[in-house]
Amino acid sequence: MLVSIGIPTYNRAATLSRALDSALAQTHGELEILVYDNASRDETAELCRRYAAEDARVRYERHPHNIGPTANFNCLFEACAGECVLILADDDWIEPTYVADCIAALAADSSLVLAAGRAQYVRDGHPSGQGLAHDHREPDPATRVRGYLATVDDNGIFYGVIRRQTLERVRPMPNVLGNDWLHIARVAFQGGIAVRDDVHIHRELGGTSADVGSILRTFGAAGWQQRVPQLVIAYWVWRDITWGHPVYAPLGRVGRARLGARGALASIRWTHLAWHAITPTVARLAARPRGRPVWAAYERLTRSLGAGQRP
Repeated sequence: MLVSIGIPTYNRAATLSRALDSALAQTHGELEILVYDNASRDETAELCRRYAAEDARVRYERHPHNIGPTANFNCLFEACAGECVLILADDDWIEPTYVADCIAALAADSSLVLAAGRAQYVRDGHPSGQGLAHDHREPDPATRVRGYLATVDDNGIFYGVIRRQTLERVRPMPNVLGNDWLHIARVAFQGGIAVRDDVHIHRELGGTSADVGSILRTFGAAGWQQRVPQLVIAYWVWRDITWGHPVYAPLGRVGRARLGARGALASIRWTHLAWHAITPTVARLAARPRGRPVWAAYERLTRSLGAGQRP
């Protein structure tokens, strides 16, 4: 079975070789590795051409100008020819059995359309926790979608192995905040999605996804969305399900409206939303004379609750 590993990249020559080496080291034999370069200005081109010259499994494509990260993803989705597809970030890396173990999970359960390894997060070379272990195999598509949206946080499952026919139905990924959530929700509507706990993808914390502001800047989106990201994501979830993407058409108009409303509500992390709402007030209080303890207490509280992170 041919598996495509797609690596979108932009100005990450320093970490791209690690991602490529981990892809080339896979125990699964039939691979194509596609690197789509978003007009990098560093040494990415030279690095990728060297890899392509040394290994026929590597194919390098460079856009003449930066088309944005979402469009680059969509180009990769279209170009990958394998029966299964894996997207790998240019600063992440996978264990040697990652593809083989995910393929084995798909082969063992025909209801699965996406299998991923557990995300292990790294910051400055040090372990920084694990991603969530999703398992949504319910027979009802709407239940799978709601279950995913109610639990998704880090969304490491986005970097799993997906059946090609499923990917064809859920394209394209929209250029909006939370687009990776919308993408996997569409996948979950097609079939089961699950994370294996015995194989890992190692993910760097930082880059364009370090915070909501960075994400919005890459999308060219309005800055005000940073104040209420949970509501913005909920809106796009509602819109995508209710009428935005044809993958939900089998539900009919009423079914889509029902799932759109329930999915949007499930996607909101109410603790995050509350802290985003009150942060400006706390900041004004902290700016007053002797206000520093107020801010220090607020920071301790938000850290203990996990608020203030990427939604």
